Amino acid sequence: MFGYWFAALRRSARAALVVTLLVSVLMAGVLIAEDPSGWTALLQAVGAGVGWGVVFACVTTTSNTFHAARNTALLGLPLDARAASVPSVRRFTLPVTPGTTAYQLTDAVLDALQRVPGPRAGEVTEFTHGRLALTYGPLGGVRVTLGVTLTVDGGRASVEMTARPVGRRKKLDGGASWAVLTATQPVVRQALLEEAVA
Repeated sequence: MFGYWFAALRRSARAALVVTLLVSVLMAGVLIAEDPSGWTALLQAVGAGVGWGVVFACVTTTSNTFHAARNTALLGLPLDARAASVPSVRRFTLPVTPGTTAYQLTDAVLDALQRVPGPRAGEVTEFTHGRLALTYGPLGGVRVTLGVTLTVDGGRASVEMTARPVGRRKKLDGGASWAVLTATQPVVRQALLEEAVA
């Protein structure tokens, strides 16, 4: 859990810096208006900004860590520091029978993902020759898009899986993207292995 907390803290550092700067500037404006002589007021403003920035970072990171612990526990996964990465990406290659097409593999992956009881696949937002996207969730209040890209070259299939929150850019998502990706990767790998030898 502490590994995740520190990873999440690093990802929220930029937002904490913005809070620090905003509070410092606002406080400096107020304090310097009251005491135009300056340096003491400026130091107090910077101190207040740093204090608010630290509080913001700690509260945000701790809250996100609890959400991540709950989200990963729902899927029976251990909380890992890598869960703080948004988006979550995995790549791997597998041998396939020559003549197997990316469409066949995409169809096999879709069928396998729709049969998994948890996490439950929702809407299919893309299904083409070698590309698949499904929506999962909400997991801890966050809906996740899982994208699978497959390319076949000779006797090998290259797979890239990407999970990210739906519809908005987030630095932290309570580990939802990582949890969906980690839970579905073995399913995708097994479906491809079964299709490759069929």
